[in-house]
Amino acid sequence: METYWTGTGVADVAHGDAIGDPVQPEWTEGGVIARTVGRLYSSQGAGAGLGACTATVVGTNTVITAAHCVRTSDAGEPSRSATWDQQLYFVPGYHDGKSPYGGFTVRRVRMAEEWQDEGLDVAVLEMNSGHDGRSISEVTGVQRISFTAESGTRTHFFGYPYTNRLLHCEGRNSREYRGSALLRIPCVMGVGSSGGPYIVDLDAAEAGSVVAVNISGDESFSYGTALGSFARRLYAQSEHCSRDC
Repeated sequence: METYWTGTGVADVAHGDAIGDPVQPEWTEGGVIARTVGRLYSSQGAGAGLGACTATVVGTNTVITAAHCVRTSDAGEPSRSATWDQQLYFVPGYHDGKSPYGGFTVRRVRMAEEWQDEGLDVAVLEMNSGHDGRSISEVTGVQRISFTAESGTRTHFFGYPYTNRLLHCEGRNSREYRGSALLRIPCVMGVGSSGGPYIVDLDAAEAGSVVAVNISGDESFSYGTALGSFARRLYAQSEHCSRDC
């Protein structure tokens, strides 16, 4: 699998990347952001093509993204009948065709069977170690993770909307309606930014806390699954197995 992506797979996806002015500014501040956020590649089965989303390192061997980045459903079909995407491969810090921190394969995916329900479009990926035996976090560092997102907080959104570099926008998040399991932020990136982190409390090293993962957008807002008790359970399971399973 890895040989495919390092051979022609990543380059094949890059052929579909946008050329010209990006929809949002490129992230040029470096720091932990530039190491921990990356592109998640997948094959959607024979004849169905390749895909790419955005994901973030948040634990020892744990990466977080959107559930629809790892399962593909036909319109109107139930969540449980969705096809599992194949050959998942994560490239942290991807930039202009380069993989400065290598690439990592996925050992296990944790997500809800009813992942199309509001608040459940989130997936936690337990990663294999790299060729040198180091965990992904030893290579890239980590972003913190928070399961108590507060509305009205200044929030940074990062993603690869079929571009060859990481883009960034920011604004105060809000809930679409009272009690919503989604956070929205007043900026739009588009397809490929799914799974991208909404991060609060960035510090001088450009490390912060992931509070949501992007799942969709309209003409004015991007919408993300706010990380709550369900995501907390997935994360705890992944981190436990990263050390003991």
